[in-house]
Amino acid sequence: MKVILDPQAGTCGGVRRAIQLAEKELTGHTDNVLVLGDIIHNEREVKRLDKAGLRTIHTSDLSHFDDVLDKDVPQKMKVLVRAHGEPPETFEKLSQLGVEVVDGTCPVVTRSQDLARQYTDKGHQVVIVGKHGHPEIIGIVGHADNKAMIVQYDSDIEKLRPGVPTMVMTQTTVSPAWFEEMTEKIRQHVGEVVVKDTLCRFVVKRDQKLPDFASQADVILVVGGHKSSNTKMLHATCKTMNPRSYHVVTTEEIERSWFDNCESVGVTGSASTPVWLLHEFVATLERWVEAGWPEMVMEETAIAV
Repeated sequence: MKVILDPQAGTCGGVRRAIQLAEKELTGHTDNVLVLGDIIHNEREVKRLDKAGLRTIHTSDLSHFDDVLDKDVPQKMKVLVRAHGEPPETFEKLSQLGVEVVDGTCPVVTRSQDLARQYTDKGHQVVIVGKHGHPEIIGIVGHADNKAMIVQYDSDIEKLRPGVPTMVMTQTTVSPAWFEEMTEKIRQHVGEVVVKDTLCRFVVKRDQKLPDFASQADVILVVGGHKSSNTKMLHATCKTMNPRSYHVVTTEEIERSWFDNCESVGVTGSASTPVWLLHEFVATLERWVEAGWPEMVMEETAIAV
């Protein structure tokens, strides 16, 4: 059996930057670095950084921050804002607490926040196509004075005001096709709109190339976290091209029956799936083959980052 490693797989630039910031801050200071929320929507990477000393807290913890501090740690606490970003009130609270902020907000997300604020200040109805409750969306809405409207379902569109100046943007990691579909529905309800394409170019490129990759193998493994919207989107894309596509978080979730009558398997991952994890999946498949599966040849392919 042949294993094909997706040449486009690997974390996006924003996620890599946030992880690199965390690793830099943890060097020699493993007892005073906190991160607001999971640094990445991948359980394995969160666990790896947790072992390195990165402590995860949540915005709700800021109201009783003294309770989460280690009283025996003399250094000034550092709080990392992950790639998803945060609303302005979070930064204000951190400033009041006197902690050092390490801002890991993805530059693509920062642009979205700036656009939302600019059009809110201009008096536009700001509409964000995306997922209710997603941390990136929460941050963008905060930068729009909490006035931006979120559209995930058709029923959300009915809440928009027709006939007023409207700007439509999107969560950076959604499907381009879905953004286009929902924008057209919004236009039909509201009227003329200003459309700002705030999609991550890395995600767009993956969305364009993934169907070809998904058709190259008998079975496709899409590696990514349960909380990752991007992983779910990529899995759905693969599924349309190849019914034998499976979303997995750990190698323990792989089932031998998936590979019946299988001569090739493709391994890919989302924008929040680190390369080391993809290689771990490949290594596991190799060990299983050595334990009794048909001979497998590893197709070495450079990972594009």
